[in-house]
Amino acid sequence: MDALRNVLLVTNATTDDEIAQIKQIIARVKQPHLAIRLSLVHVIPTLPTCYFNIPSMVVLAERYYDEAKQSLAYVGDFLDIPQRDQWLITGRARSEVLRLASQLNTHFILASSTTIPELHKSYMFSRRVANPTPIRTIAQASLLDGTHQ
Repeated sequence: MDALRNVLLVTNATTDDEIAQIKQIIARVKQPHLAIRLSLVHVIPTLPTCYFNIPSMVVLAERYYDEAKQSLAYVGDFLDIPQRDQWLITGRARSEVLRLASQLNTHFILASSTTIPELHKSYMFSRRVANPTPIRTIAQASLLDGTHQ
């Protein structure tokens, strides 16, 4: 193996069609000189702690956590991703995804087109900033093979 591409897939808002597309691309891209290590992340947004004084909000937060965990496990099973490469994190999507991408030495971050704007947004002054790791939509996942730069 000459090359290893670490790819982080943000599972928030991904559809079954997008997940199937990722599976097809990974199967097509597998070549003797290229390996892809796919990791999954699902980001649970944080709620202000003042909301946890309302009993119904605690139930809602627990339900959201359970659904996020099930969604991550579903995608992991479908794509044959080991549990050690599945991450369920809490916080702001952009900062947490970029932090995890840095820790995993990620070459690409893939996300649904509905999640992309949130990953590009800067929370300071609502402006766009350059990211050290390229963030692409799932439709652009053909970039995994390294033939398109």
